[in-house]
Amino acid sequence: MNKMVRWIIGAAAVLLACLVLYLKLNPPLASEGHGWSTEQPGLVTVELKNDGIHKVKLTDVLVNGGETPRKVELGVSRSNALVGLFAVKDEIKGISFHPIDEYDIEPSLSREEVIQLDELDNRSTIRHYGLALDHCKKIDVVLVKYTYFGFPFTKEIEIERKE
Repeated sequence: MNKMVRWIIGAAAVLLACLVLYLKLNPPLASEGHGWSTEQPGLVTVELKNDGIHKVKLTDVLVNGGETPRKVELGVSRSNALVGLFAVKDEIKGISFHPIDEYDIEPSLSREEVIQLDELDNRSTIRHYGLALDHCKKIDVVLVKYTYFGFPFTKEIEIERKE
């Protein structure tokens, strides 16, 4: 009996190690774009997308190797519009900004789900997520710290400016 318990514990430990390794090699949070202001180099927006199967919880956002930005907000869009600089500067219907811990980033919607939401004219489901950052200096790198299934992750996003 004692041997069987050890075998079960060993198998569970190996499975857990494989799960952790898989999650570390395939982090769920992705960024498919960003925007910046030429007039205000410290004003940046970053699009966020959850490619995983479970929600992502943001815990902290830093810039330029560890500096805390003057202001950081999570933008959520309940329309087909992405969270971008235009939404920060002007009030856009369907896009709102909140503290980063107010909403979890849900897994991305499939194409079929988006089409169905459009057909039903459903504006209650969040379709897009993004970060709006304001800093006293030019932002070159954004570090997003988050948890996924309780495991901590960090996503580094370089802000490439084509000026």
